[in-house]
Amino acid sequence: MTIRDPLYHPAFLGRRAAMETPPFDPYPPTGRSPWSGPDHSRRDLEFHVRHYRLRLDVDLDQRELRGRVAITLESLRDGLREAVLDAAELRVSSVRAGRRSLPYVLEGETIRVTLPKALRVGEKAAFEIAYAAKPRKGFYFVGPTEAEPDRTPGGWTQGQADDTHWWVPCLESTESRATWEQTVTAPAGYRVIGNGRLTGRRLNRRAGTVTWNWKLETTHPAYLTSLVVGKYVELRGRAGTTPLPVYVPRGKERVARAAFRKTPRMIAVFSRVFGHPYPYTKYAQTVVPDFVYGGMENTSATTLFDRMLEMPGDSLDEGYDMLVAHELAHQWWGDLVTCRDWSEGWLNEGFATYSEIVTRESDAGQDEADFGRLEQMCSYLVEDGCEYRRRLVERRYEYPTEIFDRHLYEKGALVLHMLRAVLGDAAWRRSLRRYVRRHAFGPVETADLRRACEEETGKNLTWFFDQWIHAGGHPELRVERHWDDARRCLTLTIEQTQPVDGLTPVFRIPMTLEVVAGGPGTEARRIPIEVLEKRQTIQVPLPSRPRYVALDPEHHVMKLLDFPRSDEELLYGLERSGFPLERIRCARELAARSDERVVAGLVRALKRDPFWGVRAAAAVSLGEIGLRVPGTADRLAASALREHTRVRRAAIWALGWIGDDAALKILRRAIAKDASTFTVGWALIAVARAKRSDAFERIVAELPRPSHRDMLQILAFDALALLKDARALDVFLEHTGPRYRNEARAGATKAIGKLGIRTEAAEARLIELLRDPWFRVRNGAAWSLWKIKSPKAEAAVAAALQQEALDMSRVAMREALEGIRKGR
Repeated sequence: MTIRDPLYHPAFLGRRAAMETPPFDPYPPTGRSPWSGPDHSRRDLEFHVRHYRLRLDVDLDQRELRGRVAITLESLRDGLREAVLDAAELRVSSVRAGRRSLPYVLEGETIRVTLPKALRVGEKAAFEIAYAAKPRKGFYFVGPTEAEPDRTPGGWTQGQADDTHWWVPCLESTESRATWEQTVTAPAGYRVIGNGRLTGRRLNRRAGTVTWNWKLETTHPAYLTSLVVGKYVELRGRAGTTPLPVYVPRGKERVARAAFRKTPRMIAVFSRVFGHPYPYTKYAQTVVPDFVYGGMENTSATTLFDRMLEMPGDSLDEGYDMLVAHELAHQWWGDLVTCRDWSEGWLNEGFATYSEIVTRESDAGQDEADFGRLEQMCSYLVEDGCEYRRRLVERRYEYPTEIFDRHLYEKGALVLHMLRAVLGDAAWRRSLRRYVRRHAFGPVETADLRRACEEETGKNLTWFFDQWIHAGGHPELRVERHWDDARRCLTLTIEQTQPVDGLTPVFRIPMTLEVVAGGPGTEARRIPIEVLEKRQTIQVPLPSRPRYVALDPEHHVMKLLDFPRSDEELLYGLERSGFPLERIRCARELAARSDERVVAGLVRALKRDPFWGVRAAAAVSLGEIGLRVPGTADRLAASALREHTRVRRAAIWALGWIGDDAALKILRRAIAKDASTFTVGWALIAVARAKRSDAFERIVAELPRPSHRDMLQILAFDALALLKDARALDVFLEHTGPRYRNEARAGATKAIGKLGIRTEAAEARLIELLRDPWFRVRNGAAWSLWKIKSPKAEAAVAAALQQEALDMSRVAMREALEGIRKGR
C-alpha cells in the first residue's frame, strides 16, 4: 500500500497545479493507470536543412499567409535524389531551383521534392517553395471577440512540439538545426517580431504595408521559429550589452516594466550558474492574446500570454517571475542545447523548471527555493498517483504533447536537484559548464549529461541515471528504530515499500541522518548513510539516547516517508530545525495528535515561525486537529484574514476542513474581505463543502467579481459542482456563452461534467462546444460529455476528433472516447 506521507498536501501546490486539484479530496489521489502508447523512436534523417530564407505576406483580414521559402539542405547519404519535408495543409504553387521547376508531391503532412541531381554526402542543394496557408495550428490569427472587443487583429506562432510545418515547409526535427532569415510584410502600424536581430524595415506607402527583416545567425531547430504580428509598444532594456526589448500593447507599459524588471538579474544569475554567457544577440519578450501556454522559449524571442499583465494586485502570492525565469532558462536548456528527440524532453523542461528553483534561491533565499521543491513534488505526486507512472525518457506516445507533463517538468527538476546534491555545488556547476560548452548549438541526450558529470567528477553515475531517468517512480520508506542503552547504539531499519516491478526499482539512496544526542545546547550531528537494499539495517553509535532524529532533513531525496517520532521530537524539530522542509514535516506529522501541548506548539509556529511555509503547514495541521478539538477555528481566525497570502490559503483550507459554525463565520469574512480572489475561490469551495442551505446563493453572488484569469469564477464553478444542486447547470450553460472570456468559458464547460447532471440542453450545448474556437473549451466539452454519460457522446466526440488539428485536443478527445467506451 502506498505510504500516506503528511508532508504533501494540496495547500502546498503552486497555483497552477492547485487549480486542477480538488483541495478537499484525498491527497495524493489514487487510481493510476499503466502508461502506454505506440513506439515513437527518433526519425531517420537523410539530410539536414542548413538555412531557411522566408519571404511572407501576412493577410490579417483573410487570415492567410502567402510565402516563399528558400531551403538549403545538406545530404547525409550518397545518392540522395528526393528531399521529404514536413508540410501540412499548405497550398503549394511551385517548387523551383533557380529558373528550373522541380517535381513535387504532397503526401499527407509532407512534400516530396525531386532534387535537380543526386547528392553525395555533404553536398548541398537549394530550392524555393511558393505556397499559401490558412493554418489551423502553428500560426494562430487572433482578433476581437464578443467578450474582448477592444483586441486588435494579429497573429503569432507556436511550433512546439512539431507544428511549424503548418505555416512554413520545414524539417521538423529537434536535432536538425539551421539558420533562419524572415522577411515579413504586414499592414502599416503593425510590428513584426522574430528570432535574431532586426536587419531592415521598409515602408511601402502605396500598399500601406511595412516589410521587416529578421535574421538568426546561429542555428536552431524549426520548432523554435518565432513570428509575432501585432500592435505593440517597445520597452527597451539591457543586460550588459544584450538588448532586452519587451513588446506589449499600449497602455500596459507600467505593469510590463514591473513584470519583466528582474530579467537582467536572471540573465546574470543563469550565466554564472550555468557556466555560459547568454548566447544570443538579443532577448525579446512579447505578450500575445489567447496563447496556448504560459510562454514559449523561441530562440532569442520568447512569447508569453498577455494575461500575465492583467490585475497584478490579484497575484499577491505568485506573480509571474517564475514564468519569466523558466522561459529565459530555456535559452540555454532547449535552445542552445536541444533534446535530440522529444523522448529526451526532460533535458529541456526539467532544466528550465529547476531553473525556477535556482531563481528562488538567488532572489529570495534557500527557504523559498526549498518550498518550491515541495510544490514540485506535490504536483508530481498528483500525476503519479491518479494518472500514470512513467520513465523520464519515454519513447511510447502518439503525440509529443502527451509527455509534456508533471514527470517531464516537475520530476525532471527534482531529479536535477538530487544530482546537484549527490555531486555537491562546485562539482555540479563545473559539470554543467562542461555539458553546455561541449554541446552548444547542438542536440543532446541523457547520456551526454551523465558523461559530462562523470568526466568532471570522476564518479560513476550509472546507478543514478538508471533509477531516476530510465526507471519510474520514487522510494517509499518505512523506518523503524531501536535504542540499545547498553551498547549506546541507535538502530534504524529502513524498508523500501514501493512495489518493485519492471518500471519501479529498489533505489540506491544516499542521505544524511541528523541526530541530537545530549543535553540542552547540544549540536546536531550529521551522519551520511546510504540505503542500498529493499530492507536495510543501519547502526549508529551515539553517546546517549537521541532526543531528536531526522532522516534527510534537507529533503534532497524525492520520497514518501513513514518514520514515527514522539511528540517531543516533533515539537523539538518544529521549533529548532534549521531546515524549513523538516519544520514543515514536523508540523504536518503533529496533525495526528490532539493534546493541548501539540496544539500550543502548532499555534506558536503559526504565529512566530520566520518562514511562511512553516506557518502554512501549522495552519493545515491545526485544521486537521480541529475536527477532534473544539474551538480550534478561532485560533486560525487571524491567519485566515491577516497573513501572507499562502498562509491565508492554508488557513482557509483548515477552516473548510473543520466546517463548523465558527469556521464558516470566518470563511464568510474572508470571502468578503480577502484581496486575493484565488483565496476567495478556495473559501467558496470550503463553504460548499459544508453544504449549508444558503451556500448556493453565497457562491453565485461572487460570480460577477472580476478576477485574474477568471480564477475566482472557475473555482466558484467547482464549488457549485460540489453542491450537486441542479440549479448550477443553468449557471454553467450561461457562462459557456461568447460574452464571457475564454478562461471562464472553459471552466464552465468542464463544470458541467463535474456536476454530472444530464439534460437535453446540456448535451446539445456540449456537442456544439466540441467545435468551439478555444481549444480548452473543446477539451472540456469532450470530457463533460463523457462524465454526464451522454448517449450521443461517442459519435459526437469521434466526429470532432476526426476534424481536430491541435494535438492537445486530440489527446483530450481520445481519452474521453476511451472513457466513454469503457463505461458502456
